[in-house]
Amino acid sequence: MIMRKTYGAAAFAAAIIALPSAAGAAGTPAHTSSMAMGAVTIPVTAGAYRMTLTIGPREAMYSQAQARRTHPTTGEIMLRGTMMMGGMSMGMGMLNRHLEVYVLDRRTMRPVSNPMVSITYQALSPMMRRPVQVPVAVMVGVSMDMADIHYGNNVFMPAGTYRVSVHVNTAYATYTVRL
Repeated sequence: MIMRKTYGAAAFAAAIIALPSAAGAAGTPAHTSSMAMGAVTIPVTAGAYRMTLTIGPREAMYSQAQARRTHPTTGEIMLRGTMMMGGMSMGMGMLNRHLEVYVLDRRTMRPVSNPMVSITYQALSPMMRRPVQVPVAVMVGVSMDMADIHYGNNVFMPAGTYRVSVHVNTAYATYTVRL
């Protein structure tokens, strides 16, 4: 694991290349890989927040009305925002991953209510693509309560290395992730 720290705009930013390894010691950025699910999870402290980026397989997403009507057992319930539909993503390809960020108050380790969250990602390849703005949906897991509130959406991210930038109010974190 490689970590680089930079400071700016009254916030802490960290860039991490996440490679298959064991989780780091408590309080340090770590990569957790579930080979069966292909998930990457990286926590970072940024400003007043603990932001945890997770990128895993595409998730079924339901509106609150759909969830009440169909009683799903897996997936995400969207509380606000726009969900990406199952087809093409911004003209690039099929949605294949679920990108989400958990935002906790660094002092209390409780979810932050109503933060302004923006997420972008960019492929870092010989043909560097333009950054993609993720339409941020506010959601919770199907069988979870409001303690599971998180932000993100289904996205198109084929295998490769990506820079993911997360802004929460005035704090930001930048992750470099190899999928």
